[in-house]
Amino acid sequence: MINKQDKIIDPLSLIRPKIRELKAYSIDHTPSPVILDANESPFTPPRRILERMLVVMAGTPMNRYPDMEATGLRSAIAHKYGAAPEEVLLGNGSDELIFYMILAMMEPGERVLVPTPTFVMYETIAKSLNMEPVTVSLTSDWKLDLEGALRLIKEKGPRLIFLATPNNPTGQKYPIRAIEALADAAPGAVVVDEAYIDFAADGPYGLLYRERPNVIIMRTLSKMGLAALRLGYILADRAVIENVNKVRLPYNINSMTQAAAAEALRNWEEFLPLFGKVREERDKLYAALNEISGIHAWPSEANFILMRVEDGAAEQVFNGLLEHGVRVRWFAGHPVVGDCFRVTVGDTHENSLFLAALKEAL
Repeated sequence: MINKQDKIIDPLSLIRPKIRELKAYSIDHTPSPVILDANESPFTPPRRILERMLVVMAGTPMNRYPDMEATGLRSAIAHKYGAAPEEVLLGNGSDELIFYMILAMMEPGERVLVPTPTFVMYETIAKSLNMEPVTVSLTSDWKLDLEGALRLIKEKGPRLIFLATPNNPTGQKYPIRAIEALADAAPGAVVVDEAYIDFAADGPYGLLYRERPNVIIMRTLSKMGLAALRLGYILADRAVIENVNKVRLPYNINSMTQAAAAEALRNWEEFLPLFGKVREERDKLYAALNEISGIHAWPSEANFILMRVEDGAAEQVFNGLLEHGVRVRWFAGHPVVGDCFRVTVGDTHENSLFLAALKEAL
């Protein structure tokens, strides 16, 4: 007779070792009246556009599956950029697309190259899929170390390179010539993540894949006041889109998101003043931060600012901000930016509350 005790299995043994080593992506849920830690837009879309989005969402049949190919939404994105619908692939946020690209374009054990510090999900998803992340450190003023990256491309032969530009959390935009040099040297694909490009002074790089088919452009609607829709998309050569699409889960973009996002994209010009407001508030916030003793802030082309809290006071200041009802992103424990906060640009009132709380916390 078999002893039932002998059949008990440790639940952790059911999980792959590499997954057990990872940390789940998490956010701070501390209730705060001023939330400046998620890089969301402080401005909602114009009322007229919100009303039209609600109308098209209300007309969506709830008893039917979404359009699996999201034909209307892909056409709206293609029209905005002068691309073809066949050059567009959609994801439930950019994170899903990162997963799809690694899954479709890499074999287990191959390498992903990322400058660091950058968006953590590039490495996390690569590790979860048994890929090897290779990192190249940014310079002391957060510029891209092009020579170092080219050297690693030659030595390691990464199948995928992720470039967030403007970069999260540093806010720096990389030169087009550097991106072209990496694409020309890369044995695989270069993903140019333009999540924050609408806040940069000179805007998007354009359809780079038309001249360099190994380049993939990644965008999102999350930073333009539509984070709730969870829509990301890539623009790439048709052959790339066709094959990455093979690993996309069915019906990954719900009907509500398809309807609302298409309406927003058809009225893109209505959002442009909001980007201008964020840039204006960002520049004022940057100037104010660098007038505060014990704080060093870097210029940014995104909708956030990276700031260093000097003299080892990061924990004290972070807790002080929370006590005053202000939440920012602290990179506690990070080897490079562990004494830094990433502060989302809020509206005038939110930024004033943050600055006042910061001075109190110091």
